[in-house]
Amino acid sequence: MDTPFPEPGEARFSCAACGGLAGRVKFLTPADEVAEDAGPALQALAELDVMYRPMRQAALLVETFFGVATNPVSSERVEWITYAIADGDAAALYRMGYAYAPFHCPECAACYCGEHWDWREFDDGPFSGVEGSCPDGHFHVLSY
Repeated sequence: MDTPFPEPGEARFSCAACGGLAGRVKFLTPADEVAEDAGPALQALAELDVMYRPMRQAALLVETFFGVATNPVSSERVEWITYAIADGDAAALYRMGYAYAPFHCPECAACYCGEHWDWREFDDGPFSGVEGSCPDGHFHVLSY
């Protein structure tokens, strides 16, 4: 008998240091809108999402301590991402793409909130983003 395919959903990840919210990911089907509420950040993201997400492509909404982003999900990754979200598996999301779980430190196998990442925004010429070190000092680029 086949294992039932989990429903697309969302997962919240807690900080290993304090138990606070480290991040949230939500799977968006092609029919889903990004903005569920009228918050200005999500409204702006919804407008960008309409412009950049190809028609009929799924996406992953990623909320972190440094902002909110959507990342397109190719059809080959939909099943894996759905299972990773259903299992609350930040490590699996990170392995598929660091932007899917930037709050996760793979060396520690743990997620951390913004209070426990030593993070900063950078702007090095053509490259800008967020970088930081986890509480154990592992350095990562968190976002480009």
